[in-house]
Formats: sequence, structure tokens, C-alpha cells
Amino acid sequence: MQPRSRKGIWIAFIIGTLVLIVVLCGSCSIFVNSIPEFIDSPVITSLPQQIQELKDLPTPALKVEVPSFAEGELPVGAVVQILVEGIVEGFIEEWSGSGTIISPDGLILTNAHVAVGDRFYRADRLIIALTVAEDQPPVAAYLAEVVQSDSALDIAVLRITYDLSGQRIDPSDLDLPYVQLGNSDELRLGDPITILGYPGIGGETITLTRGEVSGFTAGTGYGNRAFIKTSATIAGGNSGGLATDQNNKLIGIPTQVGAGDISGDIVDCRPLADTNRDGFINQYDTCVPTGGFINALRPINLAIPLINAAIEGKDIYIAAELPESELPAGGEIIYQDDFSDEETGWPQENNTDESFYYQNGRYYINVNNENHIRPITGGEYLEDMIIQVDARVEQSSGDGDFGVICRYQDDSNLYMFEVTQDAYYAIYKLVNAEWYPLIDYTYSDMLVNLKEAKFNAACIGDTLSFAVNGKLMGEVSDQSIKAGDYGFFAGTFDSGGNKVSFDNLIISKP
Repeated sequence: MQPRSRKGIWIAFIIGTLVLIVVLCGSCSIFVNSIPEFIDSPVITSLPQQIQELKDLPTPALKVEVPSFAEGELPVGAVVQILVEGIVEGFIEEWSGSGTIISPDGLILTNAHVAVGDRFYRADRLIIALTVAEDQPPVAAYLAEVVQSDSALDIAVLRITYDLSGQRIDPSDLDLPYVQLGNSDELRLGDPITILGYPGIGGETITLTRGEVSGFTAGTGYGNRAFIKTSATIAGGNSGGLATDQNNKLIGIPTQVGAGDISGDIVDCRPLADTNRDGFINQYDTCVPTGGFINALRPINLAIPLINAAIEGKDIYIAAELPESELPAGGEIIYQDDFSDEETGWPQENNTDESFYYQNGRYYINVNNENHIRPITGGEYLEDMIIQVDARVEQSSGDGDFGVICRYQDDSNLYMFEVTQDAYYAIYKLVNAEWYPLIDYTYSDMLVNLKEAKFNAACIGDTLSFAVNGKLMGEVSDQSIKAGDYGFFAGTFDSGGNKVSFDNLIISKP
């Protein structure tokens, strides 16, 4: 197979996402004017002007006056803009999102993809800009640190720690305006919602959008209210911002871009990383939506464990353990192989880029070059199937990936279920040679130093499910590809030398 060319894969939500940041960030405003085609060495970009103006003041925070508000009033003064410096493909880049002050001593609620980043970009420095007036840009005043984060929920809690001169701040000295928390479980269809944030498009001042609750979306492990759908059109940089109920209490965090709809309206989009892994950043790479629209909120009730852990000063909160797999039980076995007999017909080849072969009762895929992927398929054409296979990392490239494939039609159309050697999992689809995240790269502690795995993937009707070692990683719906072949794969990103072996392959009907 030709060198890996996942357009959309590595950034999509990259940023996704940035593959979902931003397609979880489709929101983030990126301050990049131009991107060089080759990535050789890091370059230092300048700080945004509003940061430059304040960075040399000895105690800039003391010079910022934030409007207060009474209980029940619109909490404009509690909304902040978060300016982020991070590393993308070896370059220092900057992006922004919104956040909400939730305590007078400087706790801030936002999205994890804004404040932490993801597999392809890492946030290194968080600058908090305060709302000083409704008709003025926010003013940079503090530095903050992440104290709690859950990448699966895409929620993070920050704490203000320094002023811009680098002087540590005693939280007890702060007396910031903050928003009261509401109860998202009490929301009903048609209830009014108000959104406040810094969209990054259409001006630099705080923006208000109104809408209503239009529905709820269930999610594995999160119940029937994993997301609140809203009729409000929420622009990109509002990601991580404030959604209030009719009593102006915080009930949600704007989180998803287009609710995963890849055809959503994108206002501004720029290539920021080498998404097709050809060594260049150019017009052929998937762009990062720096201005798009969000139509879903994470309910505040899902953030309560993180907030409580931050208040109590606990170690990073660990979300509830992934649920046990509830994939449909396999019925009639279509095919099975323990790879002990080379006469079963799987391909064998050895060249400078890759090799794949039988050895010691297992089937090996060895990817020598970087940015390369090798799928191996079974030669069947099926609609519904359940795939089970054991995999073992024989030699890690550090960031390589491996997993299973269903409904493979050709090298341009398939579904892929994968884990990476730096502890992420994902479900992607490749349609007409374009990659789209169905579940973008999500970090999981259970995948850290994973050497052996039992993969179970089910492609039944419109439902795609993925489990690793008996734990359900995720389940999504998609109608793009109706039928195709099954298979497994191994691949590389920045470093070559990924060798994975497979055993005990079972393909069955549901």
C-alpha cells in the first residue's frame, strides 16, 4: 500500500482532532498567518498583541477591573478567553477558546481540547484574558494550569496560578466574579439557553447567542444526557465557554463542532499539520476549522466530579472505568485462522518498506518506514460481521498504530478500528480517499504500554462498535459503507519500525 495518506485523519475534530482539535475545537481561533511547507526546526512566533502589551507589567492582574454581576444577572464578567501556546508539528502555534470562572479563587471550566490539546498538538502555556467590558476585547491578566482533565468528556478545570510577570498568585487573594452552577438534569425540550464566549470570528469582543434545548444525545458510560443539543448557532471559539439556563446558571459547556457532521458549515479553515503524512504542510492536507459552528453542549452535571476534585486539591481525576464490552455475540463462524498453517493463503512479502508473513503460529506485519500503513484483508464481501483477533506488539515504533478493518472495499473506502502505541484509540472511516473521524483519537490509561490486545469490532447495519480486552471503547453510527471485506493492519507515523503479530482470527455473523 502506498505511504499513508489519511486526509482528515490526524486532525479532523486536529485537530481531531488539529484531527477533532479541532473537530472538537472547530472552535479554536488559530493565530497563524502562514505555514512553511517543510518541518525542519521549531520557530518562535510572537505573542498576541494584547499579551505583549501587558507582559512586562509587574502585577498586571491588579490593573484589570472585571465587571461584577448580581446573582441571577447575565454572568458576563465570569467569561474568559483562553489563549494557548502549543507545539504543532515542531512549530510553536497559538489558538484560543473560551472558559468560565466557577469560583472566586480562580477555578476555570473549559474544554480539554482547548487547554490540553490532543495527540497531535500539546498545549504548553495557558493565558487567561478577562472580560473587562461588553464592547472591548478581553485583557490578558493571568497564567493558568490544568488541575483536572477528562479527554473523553472533553472537559478540563484550570486554576489561575501566576500573573503575567511570573509571580505566583495566592488563590485566597483573588476575588473574581464567578457563575453559579445549575442542574443540567432539570433541562427540558424548549428551555431557553444563553451562550457566552469569544468566537474568534466576527469580532474580538464577547458574543451572546440565544437558543433553546432541541434534544439530548446518549453516550456510552454517560447515560441519556451525554450531550445537550441546542438550536443556537454557536461560533467556533466559543468552545469551552458558558451556556446558561433561564436563571443564568451554568448548565453546559459548548463542546462539539457540527455534532460530528463533516458537512457542517466551516467559515475559515487552514492546514496546520501534515495530515496526509507526505512530509509537507500544504493545500493537500486536511485543514483545521478555525471558524465553524457548535451545536452541542456537555451537561454541567458530567463535570461535577472534576470540579469537586479540583476544589479538594486531589490528584488528576480518573473517569469511571470503561464499561465491559456488550458487543453482540457472534453467531455462525464464517472464517477462523490461528495462522499455524501457511497454506491458508494469507499474503507474504518482504521489501525495504514492509514485510508480512507467517512465523511461529502467528501472522506478522512489519512496517519499516515512517508514515506508512499496511492492511491485510481476507478476500470476502460481507455486510454485517463481528471481527475478533489477538494482537501483540513485537517491536514498538513509539507512536505506531494497529487494529482491525471492516467493510474494506478498496484502499480508498473502509472502516478502521485502531489503538496507538502512545495510548490512544479511534474509529475512522475512509470514503473516496478522504479520512473522517467517527471517534477521534482519545487517550485511555488502559492502553498505556499495551503489549497484547484482544480486539472485537462489530459492523452491524449502521452501528460500529469497538472493544479492546473486553472493554467497550466506543460505539458510533454511520451509513457511508454498506459492505466489504474484513482485515487487520499495522502502521507508523513519525517513526518506522512497528512490528505487530496477530493470532486467533475469528469472523462471524451477528
